[in-house]
Amino acid sequence: MEGALIAIVIVAAAISRPIESRLWRNGRLSDRTTALLLVGRLPVVVCLFALILGAPLLVLVGVTIMALISAALFYGLTLGLLRDQALEAREPS
Repeated sequence: MEGALIAIVIVAAAISRPIESRLWRNGRLSDRTTALLLVGRLPVVVCLFALILGAPLLVLVGVTIMALISAALFYGLTLGLLRDQALEAREPS
């Protein structure tokens, strides 16, 4: 059962990325929303893995907080990259 849940989490994380990318390129998601979805995936996956594997509450909270901190650190970089890509896509060649 544990293996099936882990597989579902991995598949959901992998499938959602191309969908988000397509929505962003079509203008349905803003740069900020897309950046949050990209960096927010790590803390969610880490928390779900810890829950599935039955980690103690203190470990669960600790690894989730560390994942949130790393996501917060990369948010600005990710947002800048998305804005650069959006500007390049809008410029006529």
